[in-house]
Amino acid sequence: MVERTIARAYARAMPPDLLDSSNRLRQLVVALFVALAAAALTYYICDKLAEPESYPGGFDGGTQSRAYGFVYFTTALVGALAYGITMSVLNHFAKKRWERELLPQAKARERS
Repeated sequence: MVERTIARAYARAMPPDLLDSSNRLRQLVVALFVALAAAALTYYICDKLAEPESYPGGFDGGTQSRAYGFVYFTTALVGALAYGITMSVLNHFAKKRWERELLPQAKARERS
């Protein structure tokens, strides 16, 4: 009996998932755009720093190949980190908003 009551209370208090109107899809899209912007900026900066086109030779495992590897791996790393950090921040604010919704709001009564 007690387990059912606890299970019902826990089911009611569960945070909303992807199918609820919790703006989860908007969080994913915002994080994706932030990650893409960070990755594009990182690609531009790393490409200007390494200048892989200026090295002689092709992709024979030499300097040009390593320069392109630096650009690509750094771009991927920064994009993934930006996505993860943005999702963490957005999830933190969504959780705080959800917890605030669980508490009843106190309203002051007017004196008559």
